[in-house]
Amino acid sequence: MIFLTVGTEKYPFDRLIRTLDEAVLRGDICDEIFCQKGGSGYVPENFNTESFISFAKMVDTIKKADVVVSHAGVGTVILCLTLGKVPVIFPRRSEFYEHLDDHQLEFSEKMASNGQALVAEDEKELVEKIKFYDSLLAKLRRDTGKAKKDLMTHLRGYIDEIS
Repeated sequence: MIFLTVGTEKYPFDRLIRTLDEAVLRGDICDEIFCQKGGSGYVPENFNTESFISFAKMVDTIKKADVVVSHAGVGTVILCLTLGKVPVIFPRRSEFYEHLDDHQLEFSEKMASNGQALVAEDEKELVEKIKFYDSLLAKLRRDTGKAKKDLMTHLRGYIDEIS
């Protein structure tokens, strides 16, 4: 199951919801989707939605989800990570009137560079990240593990040099 959440922003995020709805219609995504759509006006034809859900239901749904697709809201992303899920993040953009500024782009770039999220820059990439989530997640974990190992090796060498 895919859990799609747009958070509780007053700004709609129809672009995100429409992208997944159209992907299901085309057959690009075959998994069941449940969507927390916030104040978005777009009503998908291919999956169920609720505007807002309780925190307990949010936690339960994230735990049950195979993939969590989210706006780049700090609270949602941190909750996913706390529950052991690496989210697919699709940041809101000011150019589409989805937010006042592009802080979600900055946040999502940081999460990606830290190996804590898969980030999609556009609609096509979003569908690809969802379709190939398992293999992308495995690669992310390998790359992140290697980077941590390289850092530890470097730090040990540095400590040996200065001691």
